[in-house]
Amino acid sequence: MFLKRLQIRLKKLHSKNGEISIYLSLVFTLIISLLLTIISASRGAALQVVYECAVESALLSVFGEYNKELLDRYDVFFIDLSYLSNTPDPQNLEIRLNEYFEDNFHPENGTSFLFYSDFLDVTDTNVSLTEYELATDRFGEPFKKQVVEYMSNLVGVNDVKELTNLVSVWDSYSLDSEKFSKMQESVAESFVSTEEDSWQQTVIKDEIRSFIRLDENAFILMGMDYLKLSLETISVSDTLLFRDKEHGIKDMQEFDFDPTENVYFVEYIMSKMGNYLDQREETKLKYEAEYIVFGLGSDIMNMQSMIQNLFWLRALEDYISLNLATDKVEKIRPIGEALEALIKVPEPVTTQAILLGWAAAEGVTDVRDLIHGERVPLIKTSEQINVSIEGLINLLGKNVEIEDKEAEVPVSESGVPNITVGYSDYLRVFLYLLPSIFKVYRTMDMIEQDLRISGNGNEFFRFDACTDKVKAVFTVETGFDFRFVGEKKYSYF
Repeated sequence: MFLKRLQIRLKKLHSKNGEISIYLSLVFTLIISLLLTIISASRGAALQVVYECAVESALLSVFGEYNKELLDRYDVFFIDLSYLSNTPDPQNLEIRLNEYFEDNFHPENGTSFLFYSDFLDVTDTNVSLTEYELATDRFGEPFKKQVVEYMSNLVGVNDVKELTNLVSVWDSYSLDSEKFSKMQESVAESFVSTEEDSWQQTVIKDEIRSFIRLDENAFILMGMDYLKLSLETISVSDTLLFRDKEHGIKDMQEFDFDPTENVYFVEYIMSKMGNYLDQREETKLKYEAEYIVFGLGSDIMNMQSMIQNLFWLRALEDYISLNLATDKVEKIRPIGEALEALIKVPEPVTTQAILLGWAAAEGVTDVRDLIHGERVPLIKTSEQINVSIEGLINLLGKNVEIEDKEAEVPVSESGVPNITVGYSDYLRVFLYLLPSIFKVYRTMDMIEQDLRISGNGNEFFRFDACTDKVKAVFTVETGFDFRFVGEKKYSYF
């Protein structure tokens, strides 16, 4: 009886154990499903985090490969798409992005991890450039923006005011390097010999015309040491204005420049580029600022243009100074009256002719001072005029006997600005007035030429193969049907 009851009890216990096993199986199925769901969600979340980090890391790695010498010497950030080779190609950047992007998902490549398993199960990665901007796009605006950004932290308010005030005075006097030569030509026409002129009248008119056109010999009279002039040259056909350039994809520029960007860019040129009085080492041309102004292929040609323009400007400024100095005008009126009697040209015309010749002679002395590093008044008072009336008469010739009278007319200094200028100030104004396309492209020309001769792997450097802003699409695919696609824009500034 006892054994029989025991058997029944064992059967019941066995039945109860079976019921618990089915329940646990159902629970475990739900738990496993939940765990797999959590693992899958975690894998997706982890993939998203790794994806975002990989995108940022790839971009940072690529943008960390800027041209080091370009930054060290000229303080601008650009990625050289040629990577110091002779094959500039945006695909080089795309390849680098793909390599860095993939490495973030497969750190095991090149290593031997024991029992390694890829939790993310990444099967494919891809990066494609959709937009990029080259330094030369839109007439060099990307390069200009970096320069302005850099110089805005270095150029003070006083520096900006000093140059803008000088330009303001420049405009108020309508100073133009071509203006003086046009005045010379206009006045010289009044002294053209006619068939009615006597031999003496013809000689005097010819001397006056030569006197007015003193600029023909001005370069010789400057007193420069020609043996010390630089003979360096460049190929103008290889400059950015004349060669075929690469172009970026789409317009990525944001027009948010500071209104004083022109001043900043001028000061950048003056601080980074050499000139006649401040030459730099390891530069292709020695007179780089002069090249930026005139764009000629040799130092001598640029310097000759600089001297000629300096002379015309100084002569015009001295002509204005002489007209403001009424005592000087009154001193030469007797000369004009005597010439009128001899050659039958009205006294006001002969007086202006003498003033033009006097201004030209004064301009020669000013340019001599400027190219030796001295400063001269922008507009002179009577006491600051260097060429005396006696020297003027010697320049004019001995054909007319003139009694030198002392005029009792007070000097009028009304409206004469108390500004002195040097060679670098004229360069600044020339650069300030230069159209932006010439200013920016020629600055880039000089940087290209200098880097190519530096011997640091930049023999083929060119700005139209440099970028500082890109946009790319990053794609990741996995073995468990996860796919991430995103677009990222990145730049130095």
